[in-house]
Amino acid sequence: MPVADDQIIEGIGVHDFAPAPWTVDAACSDAEPSVFFVDHGRSGEEAKAICAGCPVRAECLDYALETRERFGIWGGLTEKQRRAEARRRREAA
Repeated sequence: MPVADDQIIEGIGVHDFAPAPWTVDAACSDAEPSVFFVDHGRSGEEAKAICAGCPVRAECLDYALETRERFGIWGGLTEKQRRAEARRRREAA
């Protein structure tokens, strides 16, 4: 879909907003986004249950780690769990 000149933000291309191809197969594509962005003190079990059966869970987690996603549940992991996973991957490399 073409983008009008007045909708272009300098330094950001249209391709920067294109979703990654793996998102088409994501189990969460029809889920309410707020399920994945829980308040402190809540477990996020509903989001983790959706992620558990997702065919692109690994790709989602890799994306979150590569982009240093700070909020929400991605690839079935919370922010704290992703920090630990990133640390584990760095140490293994």
